[in-house]
Amino acid sequence: MLYREYRPVVLKITRRFMGNEQDAEDAAQEVFIRVFTRIKQFRRDAPFSVWIRTLTANLCTDILRREKRHYTESLDQLYSAGEARVSERVLSVSQEEELIMKELLENLEEKISHLKEEHQKLIILRYVDGLSYRKMAQLLGYSEDLVKCRLHQARKNLRRICHDFKAHF
Repeated sequence: MLYREYRPVVLKITRRFMGNEQDAEDAAQEVFIRVFTRIKQFRRDAPFSVWIRTLTANLCTDILRREKRHYTESLDQLYSAGEARVSERVLSVSQEEELIMKELLENLEEKISHLKEEHQKLIILRYVDGLSYRKMAQLLGYSEDLVKCRLHQARKNLRRICHDFKAHF
């Protein structure tokens, strides 16, 4: 029952962290193994959804740290995996705009991967998953003020990375 209910949430988080479907699926399976082996550690002072999100984020961070990987794949890997196909036919204006937006997002994801892990996590939770400061604080075990402060630092560092990149070209 827990698996059916929380699998979509867990997969959404693992996809953001892991960057590809296979690694996300593997991480999600590991999350549920941990859920079932550590269910006694769940304290009822916070919602179960917060506990499982925290467990998922921590597990993904551990896997990435262990493998020294970043959250996203390179564009070349996506193309070689066949996940990002562009038709050779002439694109309509809306298709062209969509392609430009996709490339911009991929470029931004690449820049995010240059941030330290904590800042990557904060950016993803806030701007990709759309979590509130309160939910982020619960998930990460921080105060809301600390989340705001560290997210500000993350945005500042991301701005610097984007500016540095732009200056090189």
